[in-house]
Amino acid sequence: MFNKVVEVYRGDIIESSHCGHCVVVSAEGKILYQFGDPQTITYLRSSAKPFQVIPIIESGAAHRFKFSNEEIAIISGSHNGRDHHAKVVQNILDKIGLSESDLKCGIHIPHYYTANNIKPEPGIEFNQLHHNCSGKHAGMLALCVFKNLPIENYLEPSHPVQQIILDEIAKICDYPKEKIGIGIDGCSVPVQAMPLYNMALGFAHLVTPHSVSRDKAKTYGNIAQAMLDHPGMVAGEGRYDTDLMLTCKEKLIAKGGAEGLHCVGMFERGWGMAAKITDGAKRGIAPFSLDILRQLGIVTSSEIDSLKQYHHEIIYNWRDKEVGYLKPNFELKKINNSLNGK
Repeated sequence: MFNKVVEVYRGDIIESSHCGHCVVVSAEGKILYQFGDPQTITYLRSSAKPFQVIPIIESGAAHRFKFSNEEIAIISGSHNGRDHHAKVVQNILDKIGLSESDLKCGIHIPHYYTANNIKPEPGIEFNQLHHNCSGKHAGMLALCVFKNLPIENYLEPSHPVQQIILDEIAKICDYPKEKIGIGIDGCSVPVQAMPLYNMALGFAHLVTPHSVSRDKAKTYGNIAQAMLDHPGMVAGEGRYDTDLMLTCKEKLIAKGGAEGLHCVGMFERGWGMAAKITDGAKRGIAPFSLDILRQLGIVTSSEIDSLKQYHHEIIYNWRDKEVGYLKPNFELKKINNSLNGK
């Protein structure tokens, strides 16, 4: 069955389309809305980052090293690799007594350039601090230092830090640890696979304090508030996550992942959302995600106008001539049965 969600027009003709699945879940575990199959299993990819911060706070590492909310936000995010992002990550490394060379995320052209279609200045050099995942890696190293664990192999799935993170992801997403699939992410850390339902449930728990124990609520609230206070650390200029959090009047946190994944936690409603473009196309996920939020009434028509580059992306050719556009076209199904998907 094809679940088409985004159409790609060239002129007046639909040239191609992207299929997808999504689910909206309450913190109590009730499926509220869906499109396609909410039990679709895929990898969390970078949408896992807010969950990966949990043990850094709960262990006391964040307190010992006096991590600021800005630093918690960049550990939770996929930053743009601008100088101010690199400086925040360097501050984390300074606090834990390590250096850029201890990171094992690798080097890529920062997302700022790719997201804004800008070429890096001639002669500019990048290092691991500019990698979008450097904050997460610095956070994992902080947990190693705090617990006196080896840092050389912190990427290994069997490393205690990765096992601690796996435990916390299983808890917040209410999914058995032994059923979580493990792969290797683009930055070489383990990445977790589970149904979209459980991803959405994890984000609902992250923004709904009354749904968890007092200790967990404090930790989850710290992470969510840090992201809310510093959306520019979560992504950056020209990126969907940051622009969505800055534009939407309803409080929410947004975290995308590679291969067409997007997750959102909605504070005022206590809801979580997970959306996946089946073919992994990056261009399809923003219009899909944003139209879900429009249909839910989370974003207003005026906010859609402010975010139109994500909702109705224009396609240009090599001469910068407008030749087409992307258009979301699907209808969410409202679900009335309680505790579905458990």
